[in-house]
Amino acid sequence: MMQQQTPDLNKKIRNKPLTPIEKLQAEKIDIEAKCRMQEKKLDDDFAYIKHNASSLLLSGISTLLFPPKNTTTKTGQQLALSSETADYNMTKSPVLSLSDYIAITKSMLPVVWGVLQPIIIAWGIRKAKSVLSGLFSGGKRMSS
Repeated sequence: MMQQQTPDLNKKIRNKPLTPIEKLQAEKIDIEAKCRMQEKKLDDDFAYIKHNASSLLLSGISTLLFPPKNTTTKTGQQLALSSETADYNMTKSPVLSLSDYIAITKSMLPVVWGVLQPIIIAWGIRKAKSVLSGLFSGGKRMSS
């Protein structure tokens, strides 16, 4: 008997329109689920970027400095386009000017400095250590 009453109860609940609060709660649950999915996608993307950072950085730099050449030829579809559009589609990749290279260099200076700073500090410490050891050892070094 219980099983017969349960489907009837479910039918009544399904046919009954949702109240505004129930609609909001359903939307909240739906949005939270979508947020969790987006968070997982972002986490996966960041993990990929972190794992492949060096290769992505190098490929990005090489693409900026040495843009790929456009090797497409005119096809029948492109001939049907207006001359302006066809010319635009057939132009080669824009060549970077000196000001572009300077702008790229300026934007990369903080990154380069962040990489070089520890190297320079380590070199400076080694150099200072060798100079100080030379001063305190009387200027003579023992050779092996």
